[in-house]
Amino acid sequence: MNKIEHPIQSVKSLVKAVIAATALAVIILVTAILPAEYGVDPTGLGGAMGLMVLSAPLEDSTKANVGACPDAVVLREDTVKIIVPAHSGLEYKLFIEKSVVLDYSWKTDGGVLFFDFHGEPQGDTTGYFKSYKEASASSDSGSKKVPFTGSHGWYWKNETDTPVTVLLQTKGVYQVIGLR
Repeated sequence: MNKIEHPIQSVKSLVKAVIAATALAVIILVTAILPAEYGVDPTGLGGAMGLMVLSAPLEDSTKANVGACPDAVVLREDTVKIIVPAHSGLEYKLFIEKSVVLDYSWKTDGGVLFFDFHGEPQGDTTGYFKSYKEASASSDSGSKKVPFTGSHGWYWKNETDTPVTVLLQTKGVYQVIGLR
């Protein structure tokens, strides 16, 4: 009977392979994933390869169209997963008409985030916004009757060394603007 011999890798060659794989993963993370997903480009290669546009917020024309399409605003329920990068902050917005009630609930994967639930009136150019709730927490829920037509949503700031995932659930009559 024939005996098939399989080569056994030495510890030295396995260590080399692990180091090479780790180095390649770090290079891909720094040059492609961080610029495309989070808009962080420490090497400048992400911008040179055009990856920064993948993490760009909505264009102003898209935001203006949200307010111009009241027929598209319908009762809906959404669940969205948002990753807040380490030592960074971001906003998630909804377009809501005056006096509409928004039910919401969000929780993190364990990390504590500073948050500001607020709204900005449609057409305002002064930078005015109305805060409804500010705190540091790993979850929040409630119901809010919005006082004016405009974009309403959350700003989350992650002051930890690791990304924090937020699971946001919303219910009401609104249009999703998304991340800003």
